[in-house]
Amino acid sequence: MKEELAAKKTKPQAVYFCPSCDPFQPIPEILDQTYKTMETLLKVDIGVQFVTKALVPVNFIKLFARYSNLVCAQVGLTCLDDNIRKTFEPGTASVSEKLLTLQRLVEIGVTTGARADPLIHGVMDSDSLLRNLFTAIAKTAVKEVAVNYLFLRPAIKESIRKNMSDRKLLAELLEPYSTGVKLPIGLKNSQGVALPKEIRERSFERIKNIASDIGLSIHICGCKNSGITTESCHITRLSHSAQLHLFS
Repeated sequence: MKEELAAKKTKPQAVYFCPSCDPFQPIPEILDQTYKTMETLLKVDIGVQFVTKALVPVNFIKLFARYSNLVCAQVGLTCLDDNIRKTFEPGTASVSEKLLTLQRLVEIGVTTGARADPLIHGVMDSDSLLRNLFTAIAKTAVKEVAVNYLFLRPAIKESIRKNMSDRKLLAELLEPYSTGVKLPIGLKNSQGVALPKEIRERSFERIKNIASDIGLSIHICGCKNSGITTESCHITRLSHSAQLHLFS
């Protein structure tokens, strides 16, 4: 990769590490390769941007501390209940580990946000649960949260049906989607079913009000909510210059 970068006439401002394959999976070979790749990029002034639901190891925190102006991060955190987390996000870092990662990234000066995505309607979004979640996030000194509800692609729906043993909870989860709407995502090469528009509009307004009371800014994912907002959830960001070119 060093040779390829050296040969490029125009280098990208930043590289985005897609959360579809979490760069911080707790597998030694993956972590080693991720570290080498990120270090190589940062050393030649190319930014690193990522979303993770894993614990970011200490050696990465030390690396990012040396290049904090080049790093942008989001940490996925949808609830404070580890039992719920294990049901919907098996294999991810514990709630305490995610909060610790948020705190460590903020402390070293990395541009950091939390990502409450996907929220599960009727399971994670009561006023009390959201208030507790946002209060815990605010204590890490994070100032903003990206929010979206579960977006049901066919593979996700099948996985939920297959792996959720609580059939009553499964029925409650899926029922609102029976009157949901099919929407494109991103570059419109993929579709899924979103909650009915009126549920999302009402819920997002409520979420913003709760977060505002705690001093947090909420950003709604526009690419999964066309027809409601064009807002950016800051999954990628402008780097240290006005123009940003990303490759993943």
